[in-house]
Amino acid sequence: MNILISNSTNIFAGGEDYVFILAKYLRARGHTVWVSANPGHLLLKKCKESRIGTVPLTYQGMSRVFRVAAQLRTELRRRSIDVVHSNANYDRTCAAIAVAFTPSRHVASVHSAHSIQHNITHWLRNRFGTDYFVADAEAVKNVLVAEDGIPAPKITVIPLGVESDSQEFQSNARTKTRAEFGVSHETVVVGNVARLVPFKGHTYLLQTVAEVVRTHRNVLFPIIGDGELMDTLKQQVMQLGIEEHVRFLGFRDNLNELYPGFDIYCHSSLEMAAEAFPLAILRALATGLPVVCSNVGGIGLMVDDGVSGFLTRPEDSHALAQALMRLIADSSLRRSMGRASFNLFLSKFHAEGMAESVERVYMSVVSNRRKRK
Repeated sequence: MNILISNSTNIFAGGEDYVFILAKYLRARGHTVWVSANPGHLLLKKCKESRIGTVPLTYQGMSRVFRVAAQLRTELRRRSIDVVHSNANYDRTCAAIAVAFTPSRHVASVHSAHSIQHNITHWLRNRFGTDYFVADAEAVKNVLVAEDGIPAPKITVIPLGVESDSQEFQSNARTKTRAEFGVSHETVVVGNVARLVPFKGHTYLLQTVAEVVRTHRNVLFPIIGDGELMDTLKQQVMQLGIEEHVRFLGFRDNLNELYPGFDIYCHSSLEMAAEAFPLAILRALATGLPVVCSNVGGIGLMVDDGVSGFLTRPEDSHALAQALMRLIADSSLRRSMGRASFNLFLSKFHAEGMAESVERVYMSVVSNRRKRK
């Protein structure tokens, strides 16, 4: 098939990484794939470096939706696109308009567990301009059905998938990253990768750190990501007196090198109807890390509680701290839970399996198109 995957955001986070990974694995399965995003976006840069075709379009301005949709339609016709796969709100609307009266079909991925229907345009788009929806988790599907009135048979839940690196790569990356952190072999590094926005729960994570370091001093918490709360969180670190234990690294584009430097992965998201299926946690599984996470959205599917890590209640910094301290104090438990994480990744969350499941959705909508002819 000829496939165009779009994303209209101006950030590079889990949803954008999903597009890049999916494009690579669909191409490996024999499809011709293009990725469309805003000009200059890191997603397009990554695609070009991997020799994936790119279609730069300026996905901005509500008054420009029909103009952008017309540009997208031209690209669909030029490339004889079978399926356009949207991944954010703006490009979802553009794709729905662009496929009208064309042979192309529209599949929409939804990566957050909140409503995608806020006006009459969205209502029309969801009912008449989208052939099928892909949800990252059951929590996402439930919102689409209950709040947006989208028929359940039009939605398939496909968990996200990521790649894994060789043991040799991870070993070398661990040495390099821990040298960058300036930590000894004995230091326990607890990593967090997330945008610095309210629903990621960093306020509670820092409270957790303050409790942990009262008992365990030889521990470092690198926080990787950027966002609106950076200054606020830095102030909180100073107020809690934990400056030597927390390091804000900002946005980093070499996550596969950073994860091996961690000993534990921690994610503190809140129950705000937003978190769905964080790729950041899947990367921890693919690296063979034990994980300690708040149990929201689809996170419960990514952690075998008590086996590959621990699940805690959201907004409960004490429970998060207690779980982390169990792992910090017990290196053998870290190793056994890390092995369980990696086995879970191999069985359920490899990018190859994700791409195969998405491919089946594409084949279904294209088949239905041909039947209607």
